[in-house]
Amino acid sequence: MKAATALLFALPLLALAQVHVKLLSAIAPADVLQSNSTNSSQALITSTSLSTIVTLGPNRQISTFTSTIVFVSTAAPTQSVSSNNTVSPNSTVSANSTASASRNSTSTSQSPLPTAPTTVAAGGGPAGAPFPGASGGAYGPDDKYIAAASTLARNTMLVGAGGLVLTGALMVIGTHNGTFHCDEALAVFLLRQTNKYRDADLIRTRDPAVLDTCNIVVDVGAVYDESIQRFDHHQRGFTEVFGHGFTTKLSSAGLVFKYVAPQTMHFGKEIIASVTQLSVDDEKVEKLWLKLYREFIEAIDAIDNGISQYPNDIKPKYRSRTDLSSRVGHLNPAWNHPADPKTVDALFAKASQLTGEEFLGRLNYYANAWLPVRHLLLSSITKSKETIDSTGKIILLEQFLPWKEHLFELEADTSSGIAKGEAIYIVYADETASNWRVQAVPVSPESFESRKALPEEWRGLRNEELSKASGIPGGIFIHASGFIGGKLPIFIMDVGSSQLICRQ
Repeated sequence: MKAATALLFALPLLALAQVHVKLLSAIAPADVLQSNSTNSSQALITSTSLSTIVTLGPNRQISTFTSTIVFVSTAAPTQSVSSNNTVSPNSTVSANSTASASRNSTSTSQSPLPTAPTTVAAGGGPAGAPFPGASGGAYGPDDKYIAAASTLARNTMLVGAGGLVLTGALMVIGTHNGTFHCDEALAVFLLRQTNKYRDADLIRTRDPAVLDTCNIVVDVGAVYDESIQRFDHHQRGFTEVFGHGFTTKLSSAGLVFKYVAPQTMHFGKEIIASVTQLSVDDEKVEKLWLKLYREFIEAIDAIDNGISQYPNDIKPKYRSRTDLSSRVGHLNPAWNHPADPKTVDALFAKASQLTGEEFLGRLNYYANAWLPVRHLLLSSITKSKETIDSTGKIILLEQFLPWKEHLFELEADTSSGIAKGEAIYIVYADETASNWRVQAVPVSPESFESRKALPEEWRGLRNEELSKASGIPGGIFIHASGFIGGKLPIFIMDVGSSQLICRQ
C-alpha cells in the first residue's frame, strides 16, 4: 500500500479520537454524577468505549463504521460494603463494571447481572420495572447521560464519514496483462494526470471478476461504455472516432483523451488545462487538444487498430521502426528473456512513463512555442502586404517561425482574410546562421511539392555559381528540388512576376 493509503485510514481514526475526547468533556459528567448522588452511599461508575472498523468493499471502496458503548454501574440504595473489602449479598452491579470496596481499598470484584424482582408491577413502581427516564437507585443512567452518549455516537460517525470524504477512496485502474502496447500505456499515464485518478493503483489482468472491482478499465473487457468507465475498442461493432474531421478509429488512448463526462469532466482538456494553467474553457485549450490528437495520438490509434497511412497496394520504399508505438513494443521482453508478471509489470510502468514524457514534451512545445506563432504570422502577413508585396504572394518574417501549418489553418479560416493558395514564398531570417532563407510554400503541410518552386536553372547551384546564374550577388545555395534557398543578408531578386526583397 502506498503512503497515501495509510493516510487514508489514519486520518478518520485520528479525527474520531479527537472528537471522542472533546465530546466526553462536553457531556458534563459532574451534572450526571450529581443527579445520581442524592444518597451518599450510592456511586455511579461509567466508562465509554469507541470502536472504529474500516473495511474495503468489493469495489475497493472504503467504509468506516463507528460504535459507541456506554457502560454504567449504579449501586442499589441498600448496598453496603464491609471493612474487609467483600461485597454484601444484596449488592447488585452491572456486568463488566467494578464497584469500589472502600475509600482506602484497592481491590475490586464483579457480580452477576441483576435480575428484576419477582413482584414486578405492571407500569413500574417501587418493586417493579423503572419508569422511562427514572433516576437514582438501581434504575440506571438518567436521560441527560443517555442524550450525551447518543450525541457522542452520532458525532463520531459524522466525523468518521467526513474524514473518509476528505481523504478520498482508493481508485484503481484496470488494463490487460501480458504483452503491452502504446495505446494502453499512454491511456494509463493520461488517467494518472487527472484529479480523479492521479494516485490510482493499477491492476493488469484479463480476469473479468477482478476487472469488475476496478474504477475504470482500459483496453480490455470488450466493452465501451463511458457511463461505467469502460474503454475498450477490440469488440465487434466498435466504430468510435474522435470527430472534428478525424475518421481514424480510436484506441484506448484516443478514448481516454476524448472522454467527456456528464459533469463536464474532460480528461484530455483537464490535463492540458492543468499543465498550461489555463481554464478548461479557454479556446487555447481547445486548439491544443485538437493539435495533440492530430500530431500525437491519432497515429497511436491508427497503429493499434492496424490502419495504414497509405493504400495496401502501395509498397513502402522504406521501413520505420522508431515511432513511439514501435519503441513501446520494443520494451516487451524478448522470447528468451524473463516474462513473469512482476517483470512485465515493471516494463509496462517504464513504457507508460515513456509515452507520458513524450506527450508532455509535445504539449509543452505546442503550448509555449507553436501556439504563439499564429498571432505573429498573421501580423507578418498583414505587414508584408503593406510594405513588400500587395498581392500577398511573398511573406516576410522578421524572425524564424514554424509557419507552415499555421499558414494553412489561416487560409482555411474564412475569418482570417487570408486567401487560400495566395502565398507562394516565405522569406525569413535563418535561425542559426544569421543569413536569410526563401522557401516555397508546399501544396499541403506534409507535401514536398511546392506551389511554385524556385527557378529550374538555379537549382543545385551554390555561392558564386548561383550568383552568376541568378544575377544576384551573395547567393549561398538553392536546393536541388527548388523548395528552398539561402542568401547573404542583403539581396534583391526577381521571382516570377513578383519582386522579392530581403533585407537585414
